[in-house]
Amino acid sequence: MKKKMALLCMAGIMVLGISACSDKKAANQTSESVETQTASDGEDAAHTESTQTGEDSDSSSAETEKVSDREDYVGIQDLDIEEYITLADYKNMTVSAIKPDTDDETIENYINSRLLVGDIMDRAVEEGDVVDIDFVGKKDGEEFQNGSAQGYKLTIGSGAFIPGFEDGLIGVTPGETVDLELTFPEDYDNEEMAGQEVVFTVTVNSIKGSAEYAAVTPQDMKSLGLAYETKEEVWEAGKKAVEENAAETFAANSRSAILQKLVEESTASSIPEYLVEEEVQNYNTYMGSLAQQMYGVDLETFVTGAYGITMDEYNTQLNEMCSDTVKQYLVLEAVARSEGIEITEDMMKETAAGEAAEYGYASAEELIDDVGYTTYRMYMMQDKVLERLMEIVTVEEEASETGAE
Repeated sequence: MKKKMALLCMAGIMVLGISACSDKKAANQTSESVETQTASDGEDAAHTESTQTGEDSDSSSAETEKVSDREDYVGIQDLDIEEYITLADYKNMTVSAIKPDTDDETIENYINSRLLVGDIMDRAVEEGDVVDIDFVGKKDGEEFQNGSAQGYKLTIGSGAFIPGFEDGLIGVTPGETVDLELTFPEDYDNEEMAGQEVVFTVTVNSIKGSAEYAAVTPQDMKSLGLAYETKEEVWEAGKKAVEENAAETFAANSRSAILQKLVEESTASSIPEYLVEEEVQNYNTYMGSLAQQMYGVDLETFVTGAYGITMDEYNTQLNEMCSDTVKQYLVLEAVARSEGIEITEDMMKETAAGEAAEYGYASAEELIDDVGYTTYRMYMMQDKVLERLMEIVTVEEEASETGAE
């Protein structure tokens, strides 16, 4: 599944998106909706999560000729860009961007939620503990489907697992492994496992623990397995992290504000329809592959189940989104030419060669081909253009209302 993720990550340069990846809440809702619609085997044999896989849909998408392979295709890099785009006066542009708070309250909240969290290893598991476990479920000596996991976080007493599983871990010390001889309930959702006797071999890796900065002691930090020995050390580490996070967030917000204003205030006399078609094709290729690999369904089933809209509505939204994307591409290209910024094929191949393995591709060429030449080029172009615009555009700091996380 790592392969193919490149496309959606790089498609983040789109101005707008109906993709669930653009919003974490939407992503969760999408997954829940499609999993509910496509699930056929009931709940996971040990807990409530399930995973479905399907065949790669590349073969079906390959049957359609790529827009970029057409004889009359002209890439953005070869267009007379002034024919399409009149740039905003970006050299005199001013934008505002939020910078998260770095006050004492924010630092203490960060310390409590991030730094004073660790692994308790010196006592046994108790009711209410959150434990990190590895487990393998076997029936008649054979591992059964969806009955195993590593690094699973389980709250003891939550009732997330079948009866006896959580109780069987009470009194176990981190580092120990136990065999739990259990029986699935007769009314279990998965009929194949209902009433079956199984053995779960469970290793308790740690008990997840935390402390509050106001009351934490050196002994507490030691018990949590933390490297800090004094409250002063924790404070300095928290202060540094909050300030670095604020600076990074401010920079990201600045880039986003610059790009949004630049695109909004630049004028497009026309948008080449074939470039919009190309973006639609690339996006649908990715979404079709995602739907097949994650849920074992086709694109239409995924769209109607995940978004709750018809394919006509989806296509309308997608075309609007891709039109906005192509305008953004054209604006970026216009700025690049104005500022003398180039992205050559050699630069693309060099970058793709460094990223291919990370995304699960055999070569730079395969990555660029799968993502799409235009999308990959603009993925690189945006970074360089925004880096230059950050030097030119005036960014005014806007105070945060909610503070840094």
